[in-house]
Amino acid sequence: METISISEAKARLAALVREVAVSGAGYVISVNGHPMAELRPFVPVPTPGRFKDSIRFTDDAFAPLADRDADAWGV
Repeated sequence: METISISEAKARLAALVREVAVSGAGYVISVNGHPMAELRPFVPVPTPGRFKDSIRFTDDAFAPLADRDADAWGV
């Protein structure tokens, strides 16, 4: 990760954010030569249960396929 000063990051923040989003590469932001923060791509964390009540199965969802359906799927 490339290191940039806080003053450079402040001056170029919008461009740096776009660059990080496109390239996936991040930056270490330093204050007085000491690393203090990272600017890196956002990676959303999956939320457990986000599909709760949005996926429904019928009673026969796991029943064997009818012969014509099995043939159509090649199984």
